Amino acid sequence: MRLTIRGRKQIAPPRRADPYRLGADLRVPLATLLDQDPVANVFLRSELRLGASLDGWWGLGERGQLRAVMMTGSVVVPWIPNAGDIPAFAGVLRQHLPRLIIGPAPAVRDLAASIASRLRPVEVRDPQPVMVLDGSIPSRSVPIRRGRRDDLDRLTVAAAAMHREEMGVDPLTLDPIGWRHRMATLIDRGWSYLLVEGGEIAFKVELSAWTPEVVQLQGVWTRPELRRRGLATAALAAVCAELLTEVPVCSLYLNSYNEAAMRLYRRIGFRQVGEFATVIF
Repeated sequence: MRLTIRGRKQIAPPRRADPYRLGADLRVPLATLLDQDPVANVFLRSELRLGASLDGWWGLGERGQLRAVMMTGSVVVPWIPNAGDIPAFAGVLRQHLPRLIIGPAPAVRDLAASIASRLRPVEVRDPQPVMVLDGSIPSRSVPIRRGRRDDLDRLTVAAAAMHREEMGVDPLTLDPIGWRHRMATLIDRGWSYLLVEGGEIAFKVELSAWTPEVVQLQGVWTRPELRRRGLATAALAAVCAELLTEVPVCSLYLNSYNEAAMRLYRRIGFRQVGEFATVIF
């Protein structure tokens, strides 16, 4: 902490009690804060590595030593290690009402409660176990490959089918151009993995974040008529075996009521390390 010299006395500056907008000059302290938990913060850390602007990011603490942060926008993602700091962000959230809050469960619950008088959730997914797979695993002889641009049409349709099944809404009706662009971005980043049989996607999984320490999986989906045959276990294990040659840890989170998915991940070797929550408005 820097000291201000006033005459013969050294007076410490007052501790900042209110969140403030982050600027580009705080990327290093921000990275240091998020490094506290590479799994919980894999999305935020990945966004920083991709060069995300800090517009909409709020921090708490001395400018050289942040102790909490929250990314705002239509999607709010907090990292607030000390529960006592959560109320400080409530005012920010009331000024920037979200469509969705997602992250470590305690912070998400309290943040959602702080805006309950202004915004009621339409769905709460709580808890969502956070799971990791570390260490190498045996590869499976499954012809998994990364998605290519010539897969874009079928991936767009398959991912939309999963979204309808999970969320109850059709992204191809709400925003077909945006949804297709999202799938194209995942392909271009090398974050899409497919098993194609007979010209159709039999299995797919994408990544939502990539850092040198952790990758985060999302969108695990098997075509309905091929389920309960062991395909997802073999295909996902093949993807994870490949990923674990590049990074130490694969992570994901899921809805606690999805018992079939939980069994699948445990069969491969995933173990629970925490809990997320998602509140949808």
